[in-house]
Order: sequence, then structure tokens, then C-alpha cells
Amino acid sequence: MRSEQEIRDSLRSWVLTKAADRDSAAITDQTALFEERYLRSVHLPELLLLLERLRGAPIDVEDLNPGDFRDIDSMVLRFGNAGATP
Repeated sequence: MRSEQEIRDSLRSWVLTKAADRDSAAITDQTALFEERYLRSVHLPELLLLLERLRGAPIDVEDLNPGDFRDIDSMVLRFGNAGATP
């Protein structure tokens, strides 16, 4: 299992590859990724696969909420080490 910081760094790096035309210095762990158009809905399936890989466990899509993907902090809280089910 990866550390919280490794998960944050991986998520931030991935987001920046999807929003290459955006200023990388402007993204923080609290940046609203979809609202501020760093990500679009077409990125969601790939984001889910990345999160599953980072946490080392599958994600039950029936249990997802829109707020789970608001920003990096939300994703780490929901899907990071603390959010992973054994």
C-alpha cells in the first residue's frame, strides 16, 4: 500500500497530464478539479482505475458520490489508505 503522500503526488501528476494547458502551479490539494475544468467527465473511468491501482483494492462504483472526486484531498480521504477496506 502506498503512503498518503505518494497517492497525492500520483494524483496531482496524473491530473496535470490531463490538463497540460493549465498552470501547474495553480493546482493545490483543494483545487476543485472538475469545477475548474482540470478534469472532465470523460476522465472519470481512467481516474477510477488509477485510484484502484494506488489503493491496491477495487472500488465499488455503487458506493460513489460526486463529492468523492471534488479535489485531491477528497479523493485521498475517500480512497486513500484510510478509505481502503481490508
